[in-house]
Amino acid sequence: MKLYLISNNLLLDNIDYLNNANLDLIRSIRPLSIKGEILAQKISSLKFLENIKKIYTSMQSSSLATSKYLSEKLDLPLNLTFELNDCKVGDLGSKNMKMVKGLQDHEFTYKLPNGESLIDVGNRINNFINKIKDDNICLFTHKRAILGYLLKYTKVGYNLDENLILEFNNEIIYDDSDTLYDIYEITYDNDKVINIKRAN
Repeated sequence: MKLYLISNNLLLDNIDYLNNANLDLIRSIRPLSIKGEILAQKISSLKFLENIKKIYTSMQSSSLATSKYLSEKLDLPLNLTFELNDCKVGDLGSKNMKMVKGLQDHEFTYKLPNGESLIDVGNRINNFINKIKDDNICLFTHKRAILGYLLKYTKVGYNLDENLILEFNNEIIYDDSDTLYDIYEITYDNDKVINIKRAN
């Protein structure tokens, strides 16, 4: 059985939020950039996604905007769920996102007040997958949420710059580089993950 985890990372940057909305709300409504929309169309044309039977997506706008193209192409409904939403940041206080990311990448249980750790979001994604697990499923979610899930099944390491890397079967599948999009193909034998590979 195979499923695909997809994240489109080309989000719109030039937005000013006039009403000090909380960071998690801002992240949930942040749309794709124009290049992100074009990329979403290209993702929907990938040959290995032609046999997808079900599509699940987070409630956040970037996932919805990416998943709609595959949904339309395959004539499949979108199943929306908060369980695929991005890792909840919480209350930043005097910290910034770069600092929080650095702390979380080295201490997977670290979280801010009212936020989630990478372990928390990984458990959330894993629990959801266990509920809907079937062949040829596509899940549209977010880079940090995918990272949290991958931590459960991979070997953790760091490169010379102390950036996080993840290995599966002695292959580096995650290296913390800035990518336009991420697609991971997860292969299961019953409930056991037997292979993880990047599909992009």
